[in-house]
Amino acid sequence: MNEESTFGGELVSGLLGAGVAMACILPPLLHLVTGPLGPCIGGFVAANRGKPGARGRVVIALTIGTAVTAFIGTAAEVFTSLAGKSQLPSWFPSSGTLAAILAGVWIYSTALGAAGTAVSAALSRREKEQPS
Repeated sequence: MNEESTFGGELVSGLLGAGVAMACILPPLLHLVTGPLGPCIGGFVAANRGKPGARGRVVIALTIGTAVTAFIGTAAEVFTSLAGKSQLPSWFPSSGTLAAILAGVWIYSTALGAAGTAVSAALSRREKEQPS
């Protein structure tokens, strides 16, 4: 880490990681594996891009968690508004349950994003320690 990372660069890296995390949900044949691991993959890619310090890894993880949760929350809100309150299927969660689910999504995706950045940092440190 020869260069000091900036908050703006860390935020851009976090948005890149969030994009990777959400893109992992899209492939229909692989989404059962890549979807749940998407935040970890996104954190790893984002941390490889910027080589952030501890603060940067936290910013990246929080950005990934917030973006993934916002994406899912927006999708649920659009579904609710299109269906109308009286037309919602019986399996759709109530607003309190939906809030709890979104809190769980935020914790999960932030934790996996942090794990991805930590793995990237550990591998980067390991490469620096090995003689060339």
